[in-house]
Amino acid sequence: MKPSKKGFKISFVISSVVLLSVLMTLLINSFVGYQAEKTSLYSTTQELNRIRSDELSRTAQTIILSMKQTVRASAQYFTKEHSSDEEVQEQLDFLMSTDTLFNSVALVDKSGSLRAISPRNSDIIGQKLTSQASRQALELQKPLMSEPYKAVTNRLILLVSHPVFDGNGSYNGFISGTIYLQEPNSLKKILGEQSAATNGSYYYVVDAAGNLIYHPDPERIGENVNTNPIVQKIVAGSSGQDEVTNTKGVSYLAGYSTVPETGWGIVAQTPKQYVDQSTKKLITSMALYSLPFLIIVLALVLWLSHKLSQPLSRLADIASSLNNVDSRGKEIPEIDHWNYEANELYTAIAKAFHIMNKRTEELSFEAQTDPLTGLTNRRTMDAILGLWQAQSRSFSIIMLDLDHFKLVNDTYGHQVGDQVLQFTADIMLSEKREQDYCCRYGGEEFTMLLPDATEEQAYLLAERIRTCIEGMDCPTGKRITLSLGIASYPNEVLSIQRLFKNADDALYQAKHNGRNQTVVYTNASELTITSS
Repeated sequence: MKPSKKGFKISFVISSVVLLSVLMTLLINSFVGYQAEKTSLYSTTQELNRIRSDELSRTAQTIILSMKQTVRASAQYFTKEHSSDEEVQEQLDFLMSTDTLFNSVALVDKSGSLRAISPRNSDIIGQKLTSQASRQALELQKPLMSEPYKAVTNRLILLVSHPVFDGNGSYNGFISGTIYLQEPNSLKKILGEQSAATNGSYYYVVDAAGNLIYHPDPERIGENVNTNPIVQKIVAGSSGQDEVTNTKGVSYLAGYSTVPETGWGIVAQTPKQYVDQSTKKLITSMALYSLPFLIIVLALVLWLSHKLSQPLSRLADIASSLNNVDSRGKEIPEIDHWNYEANELYTAIAKAFHIMNKRTEELSFEAQTDPLTGLTNRRTMDAILGLWQAQSRSFSIIMLDLDHFKLVNDTYGHQVGDQVLQFTADIMLSEKREQDYCCRYGGEEFTMLLPDATEEQAYLLAERIRTCIEGMDCPTGKRITLSLGIASYPNEVLSIQRLFKNADDALYQAKHNGRNQTVVYTNASELTITSS
């Protein structure tokens, strides 16, 4: 980044005006100029706080979506019956060792009893959960995020839950991830630990009911602050900026934003007193001077304050425009002003947005990629399919499933099982066309999206992958095989859901026919192509 021009300090400019205006009195000149400057700083402070709250809300949105995706993916694992509670406990321990979003994860059966928890706590396993969040999850049988509440461990927590159904669609309970609000957690890690700012600024997070779930003072977490006017606006779904007196009776200049996924709100605020305190003594002395002097000095100070506030207002406009999604990744345009503070503020904001853009890009990549295999994740796959369907684009899909993969996990362990999944993903990437997408569909099942590809082309690619895997030793030191199902769009398919049902039926037929083969779904019937 090109170094900016230093310019002159405001103190130097004001001192020069005082020297030129000595007969007009220094105090009146300073008062009028500072009144205009104070109004500008109020507006600028509120705008910058609103921009900060917007950025924090997007970060919180990303965290929450990741939490929900994690418990959703874990729920899919528990659709199958397990032979023992120890296997359930091992899976939860594995989830905790590979994911840092939650302080603990637990599996609750349909009666409300705690079947397993990680980190392990044998004292509470088997207990019947009676919290409102647990009862809601059992009664509604749908994904939920709770309000803060006291758990059986006497911790103040948030609960993110997802229902678990067996292969027949029967409800078996729910899996949950918890955040310990008053202890180190992922929210504090991502949003940052706040140190005391010299101007008293800080930010906090409330849930949809007005309860504090993140605050620089840990003792206040869990407190309901719904009497705060800004919190009331957040609960009503609003975002913006305003002056506010909080529940402690302190006036602030605040910006606030909601988190769409949960209805949470983030408030960034600066004490109004910080702007006002240096003017109190000055205002008292200004009243002693005469009106003629006031009129002359007023004209001069207003002109000067306009010049001083102009670069600050321009910086606020630039920062506001960079808040738009379309402007993400762009750099702040150069500002070269004679005012020292304006140039210093520009440099600080430019650096802050450069760091923020880089972090946003990293979060965006993580949100679109399966962390184990590096393939496109299911959420991004759904977005691609939705776009192709809207464009009426023809394409084929290949569903791939490793044969006897559960035996690999049972024999060699989940770590080697993960290596086998990575081995499969690498072969898919090496054999695909440049325009194709390789996706992890779930567990040991993968999907390939082939734009503008016929069933014949999809079949040839599927066979290359199948024979390649069949002919190579996988990380177990032995060979493993694939079963594959193919379907194309459009055909007789009227929806993406039906397309996947066709491909899944073809895959099922490949399994039924003895595995290690490719089956193509056709309009009239399933054409089975068996490879030895």
